[in-house]
Amino acid sequence: MDYQNDSLELPVYTPSSPSPSYTCDLAYGESRLEHTPRTRPAPTSLFIKKAGKTTIVLNEQEDGAMTPTYGRGATISGNLFLEHSEDILEVTLKVKGKLDATTSEVGAQSIKTVDSSCTLWSSSTSRPQRSSCPGQLAFSVSLPTTFTHSSQSYSLPPTYHAEFFSVTSLFVRSVYTLHFVITRVRHKTLDLWTKTKQILIPFKYVPRTRPNRPILPSPCFFSSVKTSPEEWYQAVTPLKTRTESASDPIYCHLFVPASRIFGLSDTIPFHVQLSGNTCTLRDLFSDIPLDRITSTDSYNTVASKKPPAQKPLIHASILRQVTVTVRGAKSFKNSIIAEGTIWPIPPDLSTCCSSTSECKEGHVDWEGELRCQSDISVGGFEAANVHVKDFITLTLTPPNPQTSPLLQLQITVPIRLVTESWGDFAGFDLGSV
Repeated sequence: MDYQNDSLELPVYTPSSPSPSYTCDLAYGESRLEHTPRTRPAPTSLFIKKAGKTTIVLNEQEDGAMTPTYGRGATISGNLFLEHSEDILEVTLKVKGKLDATTSEVGAQSIKTVDSSCTLWSSSTSRPQRSSCPGQLAFSVSLPTTFTHSSQSYSLPPTYHAEFFSVTSLFVRSVYTLHFVITRVRHKTLDLWTKTKQILIPFKYVPRTRPNRPILPSPCFFSSVKTSPEEWYQAVTPLKTRTESASDPIYCHLFVPASRIFGLSDTIPFHVQLSGNTCTLRDLFSDIPLDRITSTDSYNTVASKKPPAQKPLIHASILRQVTVTVRGAKSFKNSIIAEGTIWPIPPDLSTCCSSTSECKEGHVDWEGELRCQSDISVGGFEAANVHVKDFITLTLTPPNPQTSPLLQLQITVPIRLVTESWGDFAGFDLGSV
């Protein structure tokens, strides 16, 4: 059998048939048995790029989009319009993706995440009755959902870019590109003289994810934690004291929604409670009024409009940690992607004890909210040698750290940020769930 001749008779590329038009509106006589509403309607506009004699049209894009965007397992479809197509020998579409990681200590590493190619038309495989390339070529290719690195499979990372400039710098970049390669003859009589043109179209890969449960609205934390304790995750840490201090221990309780999976646009509620001996709590606050205990500055609080005179006692934020492993060496950088807003629920500690009564157990409480900055468009992910993780962090600093018997405390709660909110269902009644 002549395998060489067989390889020259490859089938002509045939794009997948477009999906039929569909509407979720009911026709006459139809009834809906079950319905899962979409977060947003599917885009219906076109992305058009013209490069010389070639025009590329990509389907199903957002209106006015400057860069085409695709989701998990998406189909990249469209049409290629070619002028003077009789001069074309071959048209190839390549889909490429790479994950670049660089550290100033070790160097750089580039990993291919997508590397596929398909021939849209070739004179060597065309049928005899079609010796010249048509002026319009339809194409349809699907994005993979995973890639393999070091014999391990990972989900395809989203389009992402992060850079940290310092003594030890760190850079991460995940990019995707469409390459249209068009080979033409320079002279019709001499097919050996060819010229190749490449048209590159960068695109965004945004795999959408959603929390597995909603953040239930609660007008009062104390009533919510009693009726639905399963809706809250609690982290408890004692405030460490200096070795020579004889102060009674104080415990810090941080409550966040139990799922710990939040959409990038979600407002995340949290509750902070300090519990312990009321005399020790009063000594901790010294003479600072509770409405002066803020998160980062007065503009992030409800209680105060002027910058506090003392260092903030409570600071809540969302911390993002980007970890990169290059040639066995691990490096990481932290950044703050959200600052918390905190307001106190003040008790009366001034009359907690007297000369005739002993101090009792008490608590001081704050409520707060966290929301990611508007420029954060990617949640956490792990792909090959890059790991992006998010945490809710709470820092408690005594007003006078040098003289206070209590040391600074930090509580870190791992969370996962995803692209969508659970409640992004248009017209969906959350109360019916």
